[in-house]
Amino acid sequence: MKNHSHQSNHSTSPQRSGGGGRPSEATAGRGPAHSTAPCLRREGLPKCVRSVGSLGDIHHENPRRRGFVLAVVTISIVILALGAYNYTDTMLVAHEAAMMGGRDVVARTAAESAIQFAATRVMERDLDPEINLFHDPTNFRGRLLVESSSPRSQVRFSIVAFDEANIDQGGIRFGLASENSKFNLNQLLVLDQLEENVPEEERLGLAYMALVNIPNMTDDVVDAILDWLDSDEDRRPGGAESDYYEGLTVPYSCKNGAMESIDELLKIQGVTPELFYGEDRNLNGLLDAGAGEDLNENGILDLGWKDYLTASSRERNSTPDGESKINLNMGEMTELYDAVEELFGEEAASFIVAFRLAGTDYVEAGQPDTQSGIQDQISRNNIDLTIVPTYQFSSLYDLIAGETLPTKMISGTDQSFVSPWSEDANTLLNVFPDLEQNLTITDDAYIEGRININQARREVLLSIPNITETAPDDIIASRPALEMTGGSSTVMSRRNTAAWILAEGIVDLPTLRAMGPYITTGGDVYRFLAIGHYDEGGPTTRLEAMIDATVYPPAIMSVRDLTKLGRGYHPSLLLDSDSGR
Repeated sequence: MKNHSHQSNHSTSPQRSGGGGRPSEATAGRGPAHSTAPCLRREGLPKCVRSVGSLGDIHHENPRRRGFVLAVVTISIVILALGAYNYTDTMLVAHEAAMMGGRDVVARTAAESAIQFAATRVMERDLDPEINLFHDPTNFRGRLLVESSSPRSQVRFSIVAFDEANIDQGGIRFGLASENSKFNLNQLLVLDQLEENVPEEERLGLAYMALVNIPNMTDDVVDAILDWLDSDEDRRPGGAESDYYEGLTVPYSCKNGAMESIDELLKIQGVTPELFYGEDRNLNGLLDAGAGEDLNENGILDLGWKDYLTASSRERNSTPDGESKINLNMGEMTELYDAVEELFGEEAASFIVAFRLAGTDYVEAGQPDTQSGIQDQISRNNIDLTIVPTYQFSSLYDLIAGETLPTKMISGTDQSFVSPWSEDANTLLNVFPDLEQNLTITDDAYIEGRININQARREVLLSIPNITETAPDDIIASRPALEMTGGSSTVMSRRNTAAWILAEGIVDLPTLRAMGPYITTGGDVYRFLAIGHYDEGGPTTRLEAMIDATVYPPAIMSVRDLTKLGRGYHPSLLLDSDSGR
């Protein structure tokens, strides 16, 4: 029994020795988890059994702890993923914003390029009269600026003006609009002063007649405009002077001088934004019914006063090469004769000088400012030039088909002279434009306020003094329809003198002479929309610009950003079928 007990104790000695003896094969192969197996086979060892139970408990708790850690890790990964997603999304938005910002800059640059291009074309027209500024889709519609294989990256600019002939839903053309197509409000004072010396009962009210056909215009507003223009503080019946304007919430003084911008009209008593802008809310010249512009639901784009009125119309009073024109109303008759003879010959010079000295049956004599004081005999073509001239030309149309009254000759006999310019169509259309380029009736640097009969709306044509009742409709009816090829401009290019309305029988010669001081086919201040756009997608930049060509080189008078009012036109309207141009 002792030996058995000893063997049993000895068999466990390697566990107690802590490595002093060689472990059994079972222990060495299975590791620590099985080292307690002998204990499990023995009875009476409760501690060992409890220890094994504890190990079992630990074995069953590990999956739950690992699941908790897995959940934490999963949530952490989700949070990190969301953070990464938000960061990526922010970067994408920032990238897209940067791209859109870059595209916006490109569109704006294209619109600004359009303004410079228009100014260049205006300057080049002095050298090449064939350059068409009125409607030229080839040069002003969808002009390619940045070429790309992708329509979304292809950049263009377009130059747009409103089609004055489209009186219902509006329309556009690809070109520039002359400010002379509108009535210049500064001329109101000129018309009013023409009647200063006329008895009140005989006055026609020329200033009021000029604006009577402008929609929604009233005599009170005309009074207020005249008070704004005149130099005094005397209030007209419906007008206003500084005492009214200085009592407003935001006070200011009455201008008492010429208007410099049509925007000044908004400062005048009785003028509201609704009257000024009309129904064209986005200022694109089209009736956008879907945008709520047809306020009275009549299917017609009711224009505002800005479309009929201006303060900026003027024409350069010099030759195309910048030299001074010959002033037919100059005081020195020998200088006048010599200058005209050099360009147009003896017959023309004799008629013009005789006109100034003796007049015709269709002009009235004026009062000479001074006596001649010339003692020596001075003559040209035997015409006595010592006489003080008492007649003046009111317009160049006084030259047409005239005959002077008998003029004093140095021979002692009087003689009449006949104009070399007849009223036949060939002379009027082919010869008269050359006269207008070289002759004038004033030394002023520019002529202000004449109305361009080729572009003016009907309401503006009716403001021309002495025009017949039917002439405005006949003038508009004779205008060719716009063509996208620009062919309609060929017809208008032959109408580069207002004398065409005589050549085509719209008015007679006396009417043309009476209208003469107030009409033109020219104008050197232009307004237009410069649009920078892509073939597809956006953005679009829309700028309203004005160019003053009365100076050299042409100056950009103003640029107004209309982009916030919307793109104005669908890109397809601005694109030519030849997308590669």
